[in-house]
Amino acid sequence: MYGLPSNLDLSFFVGRELEQVSFTANTVHLMFDGEVAITLESSFFFKSDNSDEGVTQKPPIRTSSVMMLLGRRIHSAKATSEGNLVLEFAEGGTLVCIDDSKAYESYHIRVRGEEISV
Repeated sequence: MYGLPSNLDLSFFVGRELEQVSFTANTVHLMFDGEVAITLESSFFFKSDNSDEGVTQKPPIRTSSVMMLLGRRIHSAKATSEGNLVLEFAEGGTLVCIDDSKAYESYHIRVRGEEISV
């Protein structure tokens, strides 16, 4: 909805380890070390490694292979012009938080008590 702020430095994601993935009726929560978290309310794309074609999912969901990222650290984080957040993990795997809702927030990033809504 809002897109990522153009001046947002995403380097705070680099080196963060995914410690917890949880699901509610309409969200997916990703908790990283260092007080960093993402709450997905819309579509996301997950690819476990380079040989995987990947899958796009949208809450509500009952299961997801995104659990495979637990214990992995983020190698790089970048924003796309469409407002998507692309996280690549050092041990393989890609997670894309997709900004595909015109009426509602698609995802939220929390960093050390501050929240960015996209």
